[in-house]
Amino acid sequence: MLAELRADNLSLVESLRRAKKAADDASDNATSGLVDTWTDEAERRAWFLFEVGRES
Repeated sequence: MLAELRADNLSLVESLRRAKKAADDASDNATSGLVDTWTDEAERRAWFLFEVGRES
């Protein structure tokens, strides 16, 4: 289950990176900033899930 959650978060990160590119291309700084925050949070969750799964 942890591996599946981690994979889902990594998939979300990829989607968010595409959204950030679209926001940057449109010069939408507000959206770009929000996407940066969401990306950081998803990357932290993916890291946490990896570390927790490694100890099992």
